[in-house]
Amino acid sequence: MKSKDFRICVLGGGWSNEREISLKSSSDVYKTLLENKHNVVFFDMKRDSYEDLKSFLLNNSVDYVFNLIHGEGGEDGKIQSYLDNLDINYSGSNSQSSRISFNKYQTKEIWKANNLDTPDYEIFSNQTYEDLSMLYGETFFIKDTCSGSSNNIFQIKCNKDFENFEKHKSNREYMIEKKISSDEYTAAILNERVLPIIKIIPSNEFYDFEAKYKSNETKFSFPDLTQSITNKINTQVTDAFRVLGCESWARVDFFIEDEQIILLEINTIPGMTDHSLVPKAARKYGLSYYQLVLEIIGIDD
Repeated sequence: MKSKDFRICVLGGGWSNEREISLKSSSDVYKTLLENKHNVVFFDMKRDSYEDLKSFLLNNSVDYVFNLIHGEGGEDGKIQSYLDNLDINYSGSNSQSSRISFNKYQTKEIWKANNLDTPDYEIFSNQTYEDLSMLYGETFFIKDTCSGSSNNIFQIKCNKDFENFEKHKSNREYMIEKKISSDEYTAAILNERVLPIIKIIPSNEFYDFEAKYKSNETKFSFPDLTQSITNKINTQVTDAFRVLGCESWARVDFFIEDEQIILLEINTIPGMTDHSLVPKAARKYGLSYYQLVLEIIGIDD
């Protein structure tokens, strides 16, 4: 276990489309560590610069980085590789695991190879709406393979939606995914424990960016599940975490369909605002926000 007085850097911000969310998560963690008399500094990493990061960490004699940069740069293994080069320990999964987990297609490929259920999928190339609707039904999703926080997700319900996607798509890799018409759930993993499961009831047709961050109508609950299905969920999400090589903490989103667990995606740096899902699950488990932060870092309370 690490001592309370070792020097922590809370790393936030970043340069992706999740910058503002990252700043909120990281400022909340920084504030709770500061209030509890930890030796902590904060760095808003506004651009992709190894030299900027190196200079700040070395000048501040940082022993450990709590990485809360969401999205590209923070979750895709880049920051982790920078910290590996600097021989500085950090929260969460390593560079390789982060890179794989951030890519929805690569994640699904590994899950499928390990007999874990996930919605049918394929990489988007030059398929037509008619081709895809024959395989996936009238309604399906097209997702940016490497974008978090429900950014760049298109629900395709007709040829007009498909044409709109083709007009607005950027020069990125996209993936087709079958729509699962079942309730969505999420489970946080913290140091090999699965925290209480949360049911997500989005305000929109699916859990998109607006439903996740802007709407006050999205609801979350702790469902009354049977012990049998709870055990199955715990096994599946733990396996989903393990086969990707993840470490310390993450959040796995999934569906339950006829008691079958269908894995959707994994988030290796979940939100840490006081109303984010991992802190909600931790509170239900009996951990305060501060205790959750200590567990992620590995400090005795």
